[in-house]
Amino acid sequence: MHQKDTISAISTAPGNGAISIVRLSGKDAILIADSIFSKDVKKFKSHSSHVGKIIDDKKNVVDQAIIVVYLTPNSFTGEDIVEIQCHGGSLITQRVFETTIKAGAKIAEAGEFTLRAFLNKKIDLIQAEAIQDLISAKNKFALESAKNHLEGYLSNEIKSFQKEIIDITAIIEASMDFTEEDLEFENANELLNKVQKILKDMQKLSNTFENGKIFKNGLSLCIIGGVNVGKSSLMNAILKKERAIVTKIAGTTRDVIKEDIKLNEMFYQLIDTAGIRKTNNLIEKEGIKRSRDHFKKADLTLLVLDSNKNLDEEDFDLLKEMDENRTIVIWNKIDLKKPSQKIDAKNIAHISAKKRLGLDDLYQMIKNLTFKSNFLNDDIIITKKRHQVALENSIMYLKKAAQGLKDNTTYEFIAADLKSSLLNLSKIIGFDITDDILTSIFSNFCIGK
Repeated sequence: MHQKDTISAISTAPGNGAISIVRLSGKDAILIADSIFSKDVKKFKSHSSHVGKIIDDKKNVVDQAIIVVYLTPNSFTGEDIVEIQCHGGSLITQRVFETTIKAGAKIAEAGEFTLRAFLNKKIDLIQAEAIQDLISAKNKFALESAKNHLEGYLSNEIKSFQKEIIDITAIIEASMDFTEEDLEFENANELLNKVQKILKDMQKLSNTFENGKIFKNGLSLCIIGGVNVGKSSLMNAILKKERAIVTKIAGTTRDVIKEDIKLNEMFYQLIDTAGIRKTNNLIEKEGIKRSRDHFKKADLTLLVLDSNKNLDEEDFDLLKEMDENRTIVIWNKIDLKKPSQKIDAKNIAHISAKKRLGLDDLYQMIKNLTFKSNFLNDDIIITKKRHQVALENSIMYLKKAAQGLKDNTTYEFIAADLKSSLLNLSKIIGFDITDDILTSIFSNFCIGK
């Protein structure tokens, strides 16, 4: 990426629509736009729009369009920006874009507009990432989180931690520099209390990642159980369509079936698996092996039992293997008979997949297991592993500083730990960040953003 180049890209989604946008950014954006527009773009004021015609290098009219001008520094990228709003057909949009390239613009790389905004200090790295999260949000929680990050709430929280740690570091360094002066500084216990308060607040923020990653990525929800217990019927009931084949023949499902669903405003990958039983059939054996693999790896599990029959060896084995904190045991077919056996499990649902009974209670249980805490009270959450790792590293050094204050360690070592803590916080916002990390982040953006 050469920031001296003026870049161009189609900023709207592919396909036909009413309007498409071709965006230019860079020092020559105005000159390039002026060379292809029927009016004098050089005279346009910032944040003004003008109707005219796009004209190619052979003086042919490409399209009628609206041009919007944003002059540096009051633009998204901090550079001169021109947005060409043309008719939304794929072919006409491509022709307008090609006209800008022939006039001297370079084809923008993925995320290059946002990267320039970051490099020109119009936004920090959290806000840059939030733009992509806003575009790719799968549910209202992810959307609200991305909006909060874009508006700077998380950035301000990190900056608040930084300021508090800087203040403590300044006191420690001043006390080292003026040891012979008759000056009073806060003692180690007073500084320790401040550090411990910051640690508490930082750990609280770090803990929100458990919910944050769920908002962003959704969860896998695996249906498992013996043969003919109604796993496929349950999948069809949840999906509200006949996705899996349902018969009375044992072992009908021999491979894993996956479908994306939305429950309680959250996205899940629903996985129907082959029935667990002893068999000599090689194909069915492979299906059962895959079932167990998904059972072990799934974020949440629905373990289905048949309320009409006594539990067998496979049922008991699955009950022993399950993780109670991520498993709901389901008694199915309660429309025919209530379960006669007692089982020791934390989360038990009673349903009839065929008759669609008890599903609302099941959905509530899924919701309760999905969220580890009352997420609605977490105004600021982190959704990215990069943020959590940097925050935990910062916490680690801050804990070392706290221990040093307890042990009356030399202030020089404590100051070094505080500075390491600050360095990791800076990485979250985007200071002291390496080029390879920037490339990794912005390469996931769409072209034109």
